[in-house]
Amino acid sequence: MPTPPRDQTADALAIFGVQAGPRSGEEIAVRSPVLTLGQGSQNDVVLADDSVSTTHARLEYAAGAWLLTDLGSTNGTYVEGSRLPPNAPTPLPYGSQIRFGGLRLLFNQVPAADLDAARASYTPPSAAVPVAERRGGMRVPVWIFLLLVLIFAAIAFFAVGASSQPPLDPAAALTELVPTSPGYS
Repeated sequence: MPTPPRDQTADALAIFGVQAGPRSGEEIAVRSPVLTLGQGSQNDVVLADDSVSTTHARLEYAAGAWLLTDLGSTNGTYVEGSRLPPNAPTPLPYGSQIRFGGLRLLFNQVPAADLDAARASYTPPSAAVPVAERRGGMRVPVWIFLLLVLIFAAIAFFAVGASSQPPLDPAAALTELVPTSPGYS
């Protein structure tokens, strides 16, 4: 028997209502007290719109209030028509109209959500270890490796080609360059 579709807002802490565009009328659930929003798949909330930056903004519940931070986005983050300064957490009250680039949303409360409990139990994801720190030793980019191989092959080719030529005899070279005529001997 197929499983009935799960209510997308059942475990939500807040909800973004899409107000304009092809997804108008849809709801986007906020399921974590700390999350990023943007066009990139690495975000907690993916906003598939060309006017939204890859990592556009951060939403966080802290000290009893929601805070919205623009992360230096190209097209800006607006709350009630005012552009947020980059990297400055700004209070976000329920019922606020938000614009991420050209995407308009309405920030709504979920009355049954226990925000303080969600914040208390929140553990940030472990930071990804950069690739350079994961492996020991030195790594050479492939293009540099190929360039070195080509240089060594060219050197070897010319070295082998030069050694297969007979040694140059200066006297023989001069007789080839100076024409001989019958009156000169």
